[in-house]
Amino acid sequence: MTAFRWLPSVVWLLFASIVAAESGPPPTPLPSGEVTSTGIIATSSEPGERLIVTGQVFAPDGVTPAPDVIVYAYQTDAAGLYHNDASGIARLHGWAKTDATGHFEFRTIRPSPYPNRSIPAHIHFHAWGGGYPLQWTEDLKFAGDPLLSPRDLADSEALGDFRNVRTVDREPNGVWRCSIRFRLRKQTNYPAQSRDDPRMR
Repeated sequence: MTAFRWLPSVVWLLFASIVAAESGPPPTPLPSGEVTSTGIIATSSEPGERLIVTGQVFAPDGVTPAPDVIVYAYQTDAAGLYHNDASGIARLHGWAKTDATGHFEFRTIRPSPYPNRSIPAHIHFHAWGGGYPLQWTEDLKFAGDPLLSPRDLADSEALGDFRNVRTVDREPNGVWRCSIRFRLRKQTNYPAQSRDDPRMR
């Protein structure tokens, strides 16, 4: 999509929405080893402000915690870049597996917004397992981001307890903390042409 980055922001968002609807999100790689409830997206050597994201995953009823769900997360770096590899996988990514109460945690840095664009900083999440198919969730966005639009805020508030614009607080040691809640779907939200992956069933 690099050839289209000159498009004005509104046109770009429309274009990106159409592409996502037709092709689905980027690839969701399998974990390379054992996954625990705490995942690492960015190591301590990664430039940027440290961020801990805690979360809880729920069944479609929005009440029952969902254990044994793999949560995959990816994001931009401190310069607002993904540095995707040839497969479209972002350099900063990681996995966590929900515990018996549906909780997970990621240790990372605060992502930066895309350069020269008006899209707020965010972290992407995909989830599967524990009896649920592969699916993507709402992106985590951060309250106070000057790039948040009235539409971003309204859409988030409409999600109630599962709103995706979340408060981020800084601890005395300089580490930021944020939390989010996800409600899973019974069926995948990937488009039909991209459902060869057995995790989508």
